[in-house]
Amino acid sequence: MIHASVKTSCESHFLHRLHCVLLVAEGRSCYEVARWFGNDPRTVERWVHALDEHGIEGLREHHSGGRPTKLAGEQRQCLVLDLQKPPHVCGYSEREWSGKLLVQHLEGCYGIKLSIRQCQRIMRRLTDVGTSGVA
Repeated sequence: MIHASVKTSCESHFLHRLHCVLLVAEGRSCYEVARWFGNDPRTVERWVHALDEHGIEGLREHHSGGRPTKLAGEQRQCLVLDLQKPPHVCGYSEREWSGKLLVQHLEGCYGIKLSIRQCQRIMRRLTDVGTSGVA
């Protein structure tokens, strides 16, 4: 897997991508490079394509992919505030927020239906954002 320090900054992400595409340029396959660094081979292929299409800056402006969030910016800000309060303030009997409770909260307050696992991920991300003071 990727060493933890590689995941810490935009510059280290860029350097990791550059390292991978240089190895491909030296004759290694995307599959081999991906296996060495714990990346998906298709991701390494996208990095090679980004370098070909956009030059070195194509590696800096990497889109991580995935579906766009169902939570709009304002909804996200409100949800961060909700999760900072105990659930009883929002009208629930539970003592702590859980993925299951967040499923109920999102559907009732925002009309958004997500799985428990998605809600657990959202809780982890939003509570990290809420405690760091970064929006």
